[in-house]
Amino acid sequence: MTRFTNNLRRFGLPAIAAFTFVTASPAQAVDLPFSADCRQFSAIPVAAPNTGILFRKNPNSAATRAATATVFAITAAVNIEIPTGGASCFFQVVGNDSYCFLARGSDQIINVNAVAGNNHLGAPACQ
Repeated sequence: MTRFTNNLRRFGLPAIAAFTFVTASPAQAVDLPFSADCRQFSAIPVAAPNTGILFRKNPNSAATRAATATVFAITAAVNIEIPTGGASCFFQVVGNDSYCFLARGSDQIINVNAVAGNNHLGAPACQ
């Protein structure tokens, strides 16, 4: 018997749900480290059926939610701000670009997590 079959017997439906979630989630999250000079950047392609990028301040704490974080889209030359009061925002975009975590309102924001997807959870729009 395979490990999957053994886990299915042991855990039942939760094992199927977890397996389905993992295999149905092709978008990979990218951690953008703080880089005031934008020397550290990552490509984040957004292709249909995805409609944009979810950006999140890390770690998620009261101090980081109280500060802004700015991500820069290099090719589009656009600043994307994750505003105060929240931990994440959704930036609607389709296409390929590279992004860097350019500015922060608190040195407690270590990085910004980014993942291509859809705004199913209703995150506020980035500014």
